[in-house]
Amino acid sequence: MNRLVIAVAIASSLLVIPGCYSPTSEASLKESVEVEGMDSNHAEGMGEGHDQHHQQHHPDSHSEHSGDGPGEPQNATQAKLTVPSAIAANQPVALGIEIQDSTGNTVSEFDIVHEKKLHLIVVSDDLQFFSHLHPTQNQAGQFQVENTFPSGGNYTLFADYKPTGDAQRVSALKTTVAGNPPPPAEMTLTRSQTLGNTKVGLMLPPEKISAGEPITLAFDLEDTKTQTPVTDLQPYLGELGHLVIVKQSDSPTEADYIHAHPMPNPGSETLEFMTQFPQPGNYKMWGEFNRNGEIIAAEFWVTVQ
Repeated sequence: MNRLVIAVAIASSLLVIPGCYSPTSEASLKESVEVEGMDSNHAEGMGEGHDQHHQQHHPDSHSEHSGDGPGEPQNATQAKLTVPSAIAANQPVALGIEIQDSTGNTVSEFDIVHEKKLHLIVVSDDLQFFSHLHPTQNQAGQFQVENTFPSGGNYTLFADYKPTGDAQRVSALKTTVAGNPPPPAEMTLTRSQTLGNTKVGLMLPPEKISAGEPITLAFDLEDTKTQTPVTDLQPYLGELGHLVIVKQSDSPTEADYIHAHPMPNPGSETLEFMTQFPQPGNYKMWGEFNRNGEIIAAEFWVTVQ
């Protein structure tokens, strides 16, 4: 999956509980500011090895991090974000995203990947907030969604899409919300989290996690009422789980983003995700699961050496 940039004190990002939104009207996007970001394969200033990292980040077909793989088309795209000139916390905001080719023309044809044309992963830059959204596409080709930001501060939006006939891509866009951000949160290395009546446990290899090496991350889900393994998970976007990982950074970019899906393991009560961390540092992970129609997102930190 691939990448992007910014150009104003407000760019792209979003909040909300996982779910899909109805398209907002064109009128709601008036009086707005436009922010552009180049696809990360063509963005400048990303540092050496950025493209190489994306090409190598595929230990198997269920570990994904948008990028151009060997032999795939490498046509430039840019994502253009339309946002209101001022964004306030805790108020609905109409956002528009337009994918353009290298000549500035709107790209309107996209392959459906995991049941959607566009996935939006929204995080606050301090990684305290996470949301997975699915905008809808209007007749003009623009994707639209309504979002509410929980607090002031900087946000990064990862737009994940695959233009028809081209490689899958990720574009990172930025936005700033008026107001004070929440106080810094302590990074905890807890290995279990309870969400409702579901306890999610993370199992890591006993050895240290090393950058650039394939690793299997496993999740066990337990019903807290019966204290038995969860056996009623339902598919979410075509998979039994999604794993989103973002590296801790002052301002996350496409190079800091990883999205993986569970490996086939029939009959197992454990969901295993294979991936690799590109560089040393702290990473926050969100494991998304669908239980009884409710999407839960379990949060975990890991340190990579």
